[in-house]
Amino acid sequence: MSILGENGGCAYDIRRAFAKTLANSSLGPCAISLNLQMMVGAFHGHAHNRHCQLDWHPMYIDGTGHTEGKGASMCCVFK
Repeated sequence: MSILGENGGCAYDIRRAFAKTLANSSLGPCAISLNLQMMVGAFHGHAHNRHCQLDWHPMYIDGTGHTEGKGASMCCVFK
């Protein structure tokens, strides 16, 4: 997280479960202080539900640009 710095983002297929794990770990305070935003990949909503995709898809999160969050995981820094 220190490499990304403030306002970073991470797209991960299991965003909700991973966000809980991260928050409850020793890295949780660091993630909060750096304003780390968890997201889902481009096709997550199609396999799960549309509401989840609307809330957590990079296309709908300000500052992520045209990131689609492809792959098992992807990290970026917001503009």
